[in-house]
Amino acid sequence: MGYETTQYLVDIKIKPASIRKVLTTIETGKGKGVKKIQHFIDEITIDGGGFLQFKPSDHYGNPYDPCEDDGTVPALQGKWREAEAIAKWVCQHSEEGGMIVHHSDEGDGAAFGWEFDGLGKMRDLALCAIGDWQ
Repeated sequence: MGYETTQYLVDIKIKPASIRKVLTTIETGKGKGVKKIQHFIDEITIDGGGFLQFKPSDHYGNPYDPCEDDGTVPALQGKWREAEAIAKWVCQHSEEGGMIVHHSDEGDGAAFGWEFDGLGKMRDLALCAIGDWQ
């Protein structure tokens, strides 16, 4: 069971103080709260600029061609179990302004996600109407 979405990592810069910890988690698969999001940990890396990115995946769909510079991709398609737990883990390590965004692949147009404040807090994102009717 699961909801098919494309998960985007948008401008998630890892705090300098967290880079070593995140890299160790990626390399070893160990860390607080990591067991239930291991499927996510297996797919990520930190690029040269300190941003969290996906590696091209054999398990998830790759909707984008890999970046020529470092081989990363901004999104992967699949059933992202424990999406909120993923966001909570990323929130601990993200600088202000990063986001995880999910867009439904099931034709219902759903979009949701989380934005990080850089202080260990996050808020929900959702599509909403803006502006007046025209």
